[in-house]
Amino acid sequence: MKKYWKFTSIIAVIVLSIGTFYVNSATSATQYPEFVINKKVGNAKEIKSMVLEGAYHEGNSMNYTNNQLQITSNGSEYINGSSLIDLVVGRPAPMIQELQEEHHNFMRGKNHNLGSFFENAKLLAYADVKYKMGTFTNRDFKFAISILDKDDGNTISFSIKVPDRSVIEHIFVDDVQVVDNELKVITQNRTSKNEKYFNEKHIYSIDISTGKINSNETILSIPEPQGNEQIYAELIQTSHKQGDENLLFIKTQEKMIQEEESYRLEEKNRELISYNLITKEKETIELPDSLKENQISFFDGSTIYFSKFSGENLVVTPYSLENDQADNEFTIQQSNETSNEEPPIIIMKDGKLYVTTHVTNLKTKANITVIDLKTSDTIYQGEVIRKDFPKSTEQFELYLYDMMIK
Repeated sequence: MKKYWKFTSIIAVIVLSIGTFYVNSATSATQYPEFVINKKVGNAKEIKSMVLEGAYHEGNSMNYTNNQLQITSNGSEYINGSSLIDLVVGRPAPMIQELQEEHHNFMRGKNHNLGSFFENAKLLAYADVKYKMGTFTNRDFKFAISILDKDDGNTISFSIKVPDRSVIEHIFVDDVQVVDNELKVITQNRTSKNEKYFNEKHIYSIDISTGKINSNETILSIPEPQGNEQIYAELIQTSHKQGDENLLFIKTQEKMIQEEESYRLEEKNRELISYNLITKEKETIELPDSLKENQISFFDGSTIYFSKFSGENLVVTPYSLENDQADNEFTIQQSNETSNEEPPIIIMKDGKLYVTTHVTNLKTKANITVIDLKTSDTIYQGEVIRKDFPKSTEQFELYLYDMMIK
């Protein structure tokens, strides 16, 4: 039996470690306070489907490590109370968790990148890029595609070689859409051509029936920066549970300014570029001067929602791509305890606009507002508060970084 002593010892250490983990988790969970959504005006049912993601820290350390939490109308739940596996591999976004619960077999082996998924009433689609790691560069890039038919429960999976993969240094899936039986895979590519490097936005159109790539379109190609200026482009994400005809990209030019002891980035130019997946038309959007300095907070596939703070008020302005004009703006009154240091989180769903600010601490409360877009009425207002507010002046901060409406 002596030859088994190492194996037995390893098993014992594993069992003790797991046991210690759960004991420590159970005892440490009480260290963190509970946060709740306090209704001020309206009907609490308006936020029943809302999930807020945030991070909490105490004192001045600004250490958010392992203090992530979710907040709903029922209260808060810390990731520290999750399983050992959740802490090791990371907790997925709420939408990914839902998909894992509803389509367990389909989600097996899939990554947690929200941009890799598209879902509607008929199907659930997934696209990722697989590659072989070489000594100096990656190679043999292939799309890994899976599509679940919700009616019959059947899944088709296939892989396709990425076109022009010999010039690709890296490729990442930004978004997936389905239009007219074509899977549209929108990617960020880093390419090398004639010893020059480019960051590009591509759209690969894949025929779902045949599993073949019908087209590969380069929407933007930006040389990598030289000197103290840089240009980059990003795709504005929309809901992964609806099909969108239009994509929206922001192309930003920045200059690095050297100061006495540091550097800062100064925005020199910003372009909004829309691309229609059906007509394949690309257009640079000419914004009115009143919106050029505003932040883009949300895009639903047809309307861009701009936001800015004006005194204690938050002004949200919808801009219609179809009409190329701004619609009537919404003014949301904020309390004196609301931080306006950065743009809020904004989501539009089912004719309602959900707006959430970011910070709750000793002086500030994160505000939640729901607006009926048809009537322009505010149908709910509330705030995220600490349930047991500290009697001492010990510093703490809850920072909300994401919102989901189920």
